[in-house]
Formats: sequence, structure tokens, C-alpha cells
Amino acid sequence: MNFARLKHATAAEHTRMESLVPLMSATLHQDQYRVVLRRFYEFVHSWEVWSAANAPEDLRPMLLERRRSRLLEADLRYFGEQLPEFHYTPPIQGTPSRAVFLGAMYVIEGSTLGGQYIAGHVEKALGLLPGQGDSYFRGHGDRTGSMWRQFRMVIEEAHDDEAEDVIAGAREMFAAFGEWMRQLKPADSLENETMGAK
Repeated sequence: MNFARLKHATAAEHTRMESLVPLMSATLHQDQYRVVLRRFYEFVHSWEVWSAANAPEDLRPMLLERRRSRLLEADLRYFGEQLPEFHYTPPIQGTPSRAVFLGAMYVIEGSTLGGQYIAGHVEKALGLLPGQGDSYFRGHGDRTGSMWRQFRMVIEEAHDDEAEDVIAGAREMFAAFGEWMRQLKPADSLENETMGAK
């Protein structure tokens, strides 16, 4: 399938999801960041549990290589945080087709590219050293680009008649992440949540 078509068809969902995560804020502070890390841990851990049970056989090796919840665990421990109690929430309901699964995986894999930009901003805003407290966003390090290109090739190998299902899977995954963040975030700001906890 045409990769540009997938990116264009899900651009609005991508933008909405990004608007719920304040990581690129010029006023980002550590309390906010720790809240976001906990939320990401819950969602990414749920994805890994769900994908292990639902992945097509040919994609399983690629998934195992890309598991990243352990990086979030390391980041939380860096800040002296206990791991939040895990509440499993399947990101996609039912048993997906391979095409729908690829769409969901596109959202997770795409976050590794954006993570490189987030890491640079977080390090500057919070005075962190690379990989210390932001290892999740550093992702696969120097291998991030090549691993993304490998996954993109898998998407492009999908048949054109599967394109709508791939797009549907990506949209559902973007929506699931957005709903996860929306449920945990007060309508006004994350800052109110962290200030109220002090």
C-alpha cells in the first residue's frame, strides 16, 4: 500500500493525540513529566500484553525486538517512582486482521521517531543527560531510523485492497491512546493534577 496515503489519512488523529501530551511544552516541569511517564507505561505495557496475544506469526520477532515498557520502567525508577499498578486495557477490541494489526503497530512504531525530538526537548527543559530519565524517548538509539525503515517496508508490502483496514487500525489505536490520556487528565491541565498532589 502507499505509505503516504496512511500518513495523510491519519494526520488528524495524530494531531489530536499529540495535543493531549504536553511533552513539548516550553514550561514542562518534572512533576508533569513523571505523570506522563506513568501514563505511557500503562498504555505501552497494555500494548505489549495485547500484541503478544494478537500478533500475526510473521510479525512476532519484530515485536519482541521493539518492546519498550522496560525503558519506561527505567525512567520511572530514575525519578524514584514506584511502578504504577498495572490495569490492562486492550488498545483494540476483538481479534484483528493482520492489516488492522499493522495499523495499530504503525502508531506505536511511529512514536519512536517523534521520541527523538521529544528526548532533546525534555533533556533541555529538565536538565537531563541523554538516556537518563528519558530512555523511552531515546528509543532504539542509533538503530531507530533503520528499524523504522524496516517497519515501513512491511507496511508498503501490504496489498492495496488492505489499505482501508490498515488505516482503520491506525485510527483506532490513535483514538485508544487519546482516550487513555483524556481519562487521566483534568480538562484544564496536567499541572493542576500535579499541584494538587503536593
